[in-house]
Amino acid sequence: MRELLCLAVVFILTSVLLPMFAEAYSASIRVIIGVDLSGNYVRAKSVIESLGSIVLEIPEISALVTEVPPYSLGHLKSLSFVKYVEEDKSIKTSSEVQWNVEVVEAPEVWALNTTYGDAAYGYQTTIRVAVVDTGISYTHSDLYGSIDWCVVSLRNTKTFYRGTSLKNCDDPNGHGTHVAGIIAARLNSFGVAGVTPKAVLYAVRVLNANGGGYVSDVAKGIVEATKGPDNTPGTSDDADVISMSLGGPHSQTLYNAVLYAHSYNVVLVAAAGNEGASTPSCPACYSEVIAVGAIDQNLSVPSWSNKNSDLVAPGVNILSTWPRNKYAYLSGTSMACPHVSAIVALMQAIRIADGKDKLSPTQVKGILITTATDLGSSGYDEIYGYGLVNAVASVNRALNTFS
Repeated sequence: MRELLCLAVVFILTSVLLPMFAEAYSASIRVIIGVDLSGNYVRAKSVIESLGSIVLEIPEISALVTEVPPYSLGHLKSLSFVKYVEEDKSIKTSSEVQWNVEVVEAPEVWALNTTYGDAAYGYQTTIRVAVVDTGISYTHSDLYGSIDWCVVSLRNTKTFYRGTSLKNCDDPNGHGTHVAGIIAARLNSFGVAGVTPKAVLYAVRVLNANGGGYVSDVAKGIVEATKGPDNTPGTSDDADVISMSLGGPHSQTLYNAVLYAHSYNVVLVAAAGNEGASTPSCPACYSEVIAVGAIDQNLSVPSWSNKNSDLVAPGVNILSTWPRNKYAYLSGTSMACPHVSAIVALMQAIRIADGKDKLSPTQVKGILITTATDLGSSGYDEIYGYGLVNAVASVNRALNTFS
């Protein structure tokens, strides 16, 4: 009886384990073998073929590509004519459209170009995004032609310029160029692509080479962007969106500048700040401004992103343009902010292309927060705000909600 029981156990184990071992031993992996061609290459090839199938030969660099079962790797490496064995790993192209642009679903809006033309990429003759920052490297290959006017206000407005000589607004720091690339880096088969790769920018330099500045300069920059090149607010060349990847404490002067721009229907977007505070820094702290916090590639909010923003957008390890025709990775709510600024430009540009009027700042903010992808706790929460900004949903709502 005991013998029969043992036989039964052996049979069960064999019936279960042998197929598993057979599967493991029959599975092959693809490896590249570096061989010493000073010896008998035909014999070396024959030995390797006895272990697995050769799928590719590159004799110029003494390499054979073969598919072999994993258990033969040790023997393969011990052969005298084998110099190395490595896995034939997969390689993929470095995409011009980075993860951050994908996650806000901008490419899906670009697909509307068959209906709305270049407006689907953020271009309209009267739509401008003002980047209030350290300036923009206007000669960068991925930004070339994207800027058509600039303002400089530095040192408590002691250094001031407004005009089309873009070298005055060049970026000695890099921050503004990085922000500009997230908005408008061109879709040109190299480098990176911005959320609105055909948008037109105003470069408004209010921060110095170290990335610092004064409230008066930021306020002046907001006012000048609102007036536009013709120096008159309420006209077609005004900035439609003012993107501010900067912040500090409350200032009545700064708030007055925000109210001034808001009164002329300019949409204001600002970084929530990177202090891990319970509230956004200013100007993101004002209700007239859309406050943007950061998320990473896993859709998690980093601890340093200030809480109670309106929305979140990608802001961790973002690849974008950098001075001297370079590219760099940066993290911060400064990187999150321009994603939203660009989507506002998309909303306005496509509405105009559809024969509709531009939306008011209040309407824009309402659409953005009601179409955001809800993350974290259901509804508004202090970590994610109303959620992740969504370009497709925002544009669709902008087209279909208001006549």
